[in-house]
Amino acid sequence: MVETLLSPTNILLYGRELRELTIDQRKLPDLSKADAKPSQPEGCDGSDAPPPPPPPPRLGENNFLEAQLRAKGARLARIYAFSYEGHYYDLARPALFLVHGPGSDPEAPRPSPDLPNSRLDRAAADADRTGVASQNRSFSDDMRVWSYDKGDYSIRLDPDAGTFEEILLDCELRTDGLQSHYSGKFTRAKKGGRHNNWSD
Repeated sequence: MVETLLSPTNILLYGRELRELTIDQRKLPDLSKADAKPSQPEGCDGSDAPPPPPPPPRLGENNFLEAQLRAKGARLARIYAFSYEGHYYDLARPALFLVHGPGSDPEAPRPSPDLPNSRLDRAAADADRTGVASQNRSFSDDMRVWSYDKGDYSIRLDPDAGTFEEILLDCELRTDGLQSHYSGKFTRAKKGGRHNNWSD
């Protein structure tokens, strides 16, 4: 593929599709309709109590993220690296991203497997798949690549694992008075036996 005016804003994501978490588009609520009504809880016929009020409609016109979730082939992938503006970057820690479709082989076309050193004798893939002018490494056989514009909307999930003390108590009940930053707001920090409300 030839270079275009859109090439400078192109991002390539390298990773593998996540199999155990899927996006069920049938269960995505349509919050854009003012008359949307929530379904009755299971086991309730609604005869004893009035139905709950409908949620307020979403007033935005673009709904970029909702469109990405509803797009064909939406799925989650664990992304290990990306390329942008001619440079390749490894993520400090792999993260989950919303992607679409099964991805492409970053080294297609690969050398024939009949060659005696087919694993070692790989030719560099084209720049549309690697995002760089040259490379001295090969991708893993099961690595896939997804291409997006830097202005596209997505979701990033950073799963963490550990004991509850590490991933819950240390994050939420810190005793050193330091602040934790979440979603543009500072969370409460416990200091001297009391919770202090931090705000920006």
